[in-house]
Amino acid sequence: MRRTRKLIVAGCLCAAMVMNTTAFAMPGATSLVTVAPKTESSASSNHTEEPQSAAVPEKRTANKVTAGAASLTLAANVSVSAGKAETEEAQSVSQTSETGDEAAQQEAVPAAAQVQEEEPSPYANVAVSQVNGDEDYVNIRDAASTEGEILGKIYNNCAATIEETVEAEDGTWYKIHSGSVEGYIKAEYFITGDEAEALALEIGKMFGYVEEGGLRVRTEPNTESDIITTLWSGETYTVVESGKDGFVKLSLGDDDDGNPITGYVAEQYVQVYVKFDKAISLEEEKEKIAEAKRREEEAKAAERSSTRNAVVAYAKQFIGNPYVWGGTSLTNGTDCSGFTKKVMAHFGVGLSRTSREQAYDGYQVPLSSVEPGDLIFYASGGSIFHVAIYIGGGKVIHAIDEAHGIGISSMYCMTPYCAVDVLG
Repeated sequence: MRRTRKLIVAGCLCAAMVMNTTAFAMPGATSLVTVAPKTESSASSNHTEEPQSAAVPEKRTANKVTAGAASLTLAANVSVSAGKAETEEAQSVSQTSETGDEAAQQEAVPAAAQVQEEEPSPYANVAVSQVNGDEDYVNIRDAASTEGEILGKIYNNCAATIEETVEAEDGTWYKIHSGSVEGYIKAEYFITGDEAEALALEIGKMFGYVEEGGLRVRTEPNTESDIITTLWSGETYTVVESGKDGFVKLSLGDDDDGNPITGYVAEQYVQVYVKFDKAISLEEEKEKIAEAKRREEEAKAAERSSTRNAVVAYAKQFIGNPYVWGGTSLTNGTDCSGFTKKVMAHFGVGLSRTSREQAYDGYQVPLSSVEPGDLIFYASGGSIFHVAIYIGGGKVIHAIDEAHGIGISSMYCMTPYCAVDVLG
């Protein structure tokens, strides 16, 4: 029985060790991946156990490794020999049939080996970028020349498919395809062949797609260790280690204390594949920068909102405490500007002492756009005499007067003069 490693691409680079394989589309990816067919026993069981001995003679492949890149498109589909494929030996019932099967396999080895030696490396047309210097990327151009128009960028340790080698006046160039970008880059920025293969497996991100429902996860790579949990078909996990005694070590997230949880599953029930980083077009880079800026603004808005809500919550603690003209104590007595000054000081915001001065400690905002934490000022004849903190819902909290102390009122208990944002 011949074992081969296939490179199957439709947006993803995949190298797999297969035996009587069939192809299916991976969820969330655009590529086809080869998988080994299931035995009747594993398909009918509610819980998939690790490799076990059986009463029927059987050779079961225990290692199917698929290397892939969701961002990498190859123009060729090549088949090569796999390296080492470990098998699980089943208990023999018929000694004669097993002996005959082994003899047939041994007889077929010389011919298969001869064919395998003639097949090209699956990484023959694959290159990995190596960019040194201050900038960690190199431009992809529309021609094999530094005068060519820039189409995109490829960063360090990204994978690409070599479509053509061009000898130009200034040296060798590759026409490459990576992600959505196709163009030319000088060959000096790439490594290829065995060196590229070794680096690709090192820098790639390895994932495991669960093929069988009820797959048991154990604490050690054997069938005797404790069961941590069970996984279900269609789930994907990060692979920490593969090919360990027929088991794959998966990352299952963190526990309640933030400690990582890992466990082992039988390798024959998990499709392992690798993803690589890709080149990026100028349009994609602009979108990426815009998206990063949007997320940064959202984070700032969330932090800002959190701070404003915290200001309101803190100020409400002092409701009912006395008003004292000229006072600055939130508990023993304060006036209106002393109240706003001490509340904002708790959040690292320094304000002037009087309400008239505080109106210039921030920047004015429309009264129709006030947010919790903004200061609302009141005036008579254009002269500011009172300040309060807006808490939302058309209400303010302030040190009102000696009769009411610190309390909540309508924002329009008096006519607002202006609103000032001191929180930013």
